[in-house]
Amino acid sequence: MFFAFAVRRLKWLAAIPGAPQIFDTMLLGSTGLFFPARLRAMSEVEAQVRQWPGMRTGVHRLGGIGFFFRGKESSHIHGNGLLDCFVGRANRDELVRDGRALPHHIFPRSGWISFWIKGDEDVRSALELIRIATDRRGP
Repeated sequence: MFFAFAVRRLKWLAAIPGAPQIFDTMLLGSTGLFFPARLRAMSEVEAQVRQWPGMRTGVHRLGGIGFFFRGKESSHIHGNGLLDCFVGRANRDELVRDGRALPHHIFPRSGWISFWIKGDEDVRSALELIRIATDRRGP
């Protein structure tokens, strides 16, 4: 998969201003072209999270849409539908053990998890994971 290759082998591109956002825009375009149901699901997740009190969305520093609760990042969605959430190590262990999430695609031993949004059937699970990450950021 090109995303995994780019993240592992081309990570130096992240140091170039705007490069991660350009790469993610290409991912988003290919997702819309080849996986329109995934793009619709991603858009639904973003639309719902935008309505949460205290939540702000914006461009993520490594591309994609970032979700920021009270100024701190809780989660982000890459243009290919990969959702990353900071849930803490204890929550990570439980979510991975229960099959609700995967270890983070780059930092598997951290408090981050990854989850693939593939279609409408994943919207509810994605929202639950973002809620867990947001709850960690305070009441």
